[in-house]
Amino acid sequence: MDTNQRKSGFVPGHHEAEICYGGEADLHKHYTGCKKNPGHVNFIPVNDFNLDHLPSRYRDVIMLELIKALSALTVMIKVKYTSLERPESDPCFSGQYPFYNTRGSDVLRTGTGRVWRVYKYTESDNKGTCPCGKCQHSDTPSKVWGEVHVRTATHVVFDDSEARQTRCVLGFDDNKSPGVSLDGWRVERADIEEDGCMFTCVSCDLELVDELDKMCRRFGRLCREVEDKYWRFGYVDKLTIIVSHPHGCPKQVSVGQWTHIRERKGWYKFTYTTCTCPGSSGAHVYMPGYVVWLWSRPHSGSNSEGNYSGEDVVC
Repeated sequence: MDTNQRKSGFVPGHHEAEICYGGEADLHKHYTGCKKNPGHVNFIPVNDFNLDHLPSRYRDVIMLELIKALSALTVMIKVKYTSLERPESDPCFSGQYPFYNTRGSDVLRTGTGRVWRVYKYTESDNKGTCPCGKCQHSDTPSKVWGEVHVRTATHVVFDDSEARQTRCVLGFDDNKSPGVSLDGWRVERADIEEDGCMFTCVSCDLELVDELDKMCRRFGRLCREVEDKYWRFGYVDKLTIIVSHPHGCPKQVSVGQWTHIRERKGWYKFTYTTCTCPGSSGAHVYMPGYVVWLWSRPHSGSNSEGNYSGEDVVC
């Protein structure tokens, strides 16, 4: 552990990506056998979430609309390869760095992420044809396509070799809605110490690309409205909301409070009571009262103090 971490008082913990040695068949078994949150009573299925699940001060239509928008942008991440470049250790995690022992393997792991921004390209942009799996196997690949940038934790998607073996599932809100998959392509930015990663998915489904672009803009507008209304209560109520895919299962909302802030070189890590499970790694940690800029903190892991985020600046 380095000097800055000692000063911050942060206790290294364990990641919360879900690893499935038996493939996707393991996911339901992990959910029902969960020891961290037996019964998952503090997780609310996204389709059941309503104002009554929020503290009284926040029972506002704007808050509900924001959470719905956040949910629409939340994805389940399936990674089917572990990079040979993963380091052996990192001070933020107890023991070895996550998945070091599975390097080079196709063992499945799942996490959560959030669509951050969308770019749409046409033939005039000179970006070539769509690199998604469908187009790569087509004699007529699409010349109009989109990049979908997804924010998650670095220990979930580490580098380009992992991104190319990653699928993001949108709209997996219940077992009757399997969702739509996006092909992973490359990592735009990843930092081990911050435990924050931005990677790109690609798609020639233009209707989906346009829909995600509109939802990103809507989420941004709602964030500004909520911040204008609740910024003064950030340190009072400490409300913390997470939408995630625990155990790779349908999307859930959990509500709690942040309890500690740790600083390292001007970057901040939060600890909170908001429920998470394996599979929640990389989920967006939303706290009304803090401005949401480009880098916002993803869920990272759990230690003796509670659940904790990756690092970000505090605005």
